[in-house]
Amino acid sequence: MAVKTRKNSIYVMYEGYREGYFLEHLAEYSNVRLNPQPCNGGSANQIITNGIKHSARDVNVYVFFDEDFESKPGYSITDEALEGLAAAWKIDRDALKGCPYRGLQKLNKDMRNPIIIVSFPQSIEGFLLRLLSIPPLEDLEDKTTQQLKHIIASYLDNTIFHNKDNEKIQYYDKKITKYLDEIARLQQSEAQNKKHRQFLEAKIREYGHHKSKVQFMRFLSDKLPLPAIIAKRAGNYELDILLKAFEL
Repeated sequence: MAVKTRKNSIYVMYEGYREGYFLEHLAEYSNVRLNPQPCNGGSANQIITNGIKHSARDVNVYVFFDEDFESKPGYSITDEALEGLAAAWKIDRDALKGCPYRGLQKLNKDMRNPIIIVSFPQSIEGFLLRLLSIPPLEDLEDKTTQQLKHIIASYLDNTIFHNKDNEKIQYYDKKITKYLDEIARLQQSEAQNKKHRQFLEAKIREYGHHKSKVQFMRFLSDKLPLPAIIAKRAGNYELDILLKAFEL
């Protein structure tokens, strides 16, 4: 594989762990250097704002977030951020007002930074299910984010893990069990234990994320290898942008 240089680098702002996993999955097939910029727990507004701040970079800058932010008060894109986006794209700001999130990027005809990728229907799970084509898109459109997560969970439950995967999962499970046992031994009434308990809870979350990553990356490798993804490129505008970003 060729050396990944600054000239073929990309910056991607994204909200959730699973977006990050999918980006890493694509990066494994690519010579383009991925500079991930996670905004875990953020909003569409925060992700767009961060993308605008980085838009002057001499490489392509992408923002990758879920469609369901559009229906969440306090998480949607503000008028101020839309104005900043219009300025970055050098278009009339009125063109962006009232535009559905999945239609925003099509107004960026010159592909100026930040380039928007919206996962739909609803979320990254909906986006991935579109690639799997089960169920068909028309059936996915009526489902909630939680229902889409449930469908993805059924795929994860049926994923066959390799020996190295199982070794990692067992290691993370042991770490989690160790920290849970330590928490159980703490006397919650003692003030000095509060910080230590918070530390242990943070470690449990950390190892939980490590475990989830192993499981999700195996699911992506088995169910969505690059040839399967490319086969879904036609008619999938968002996927086409991602594949071009990675020069695939």
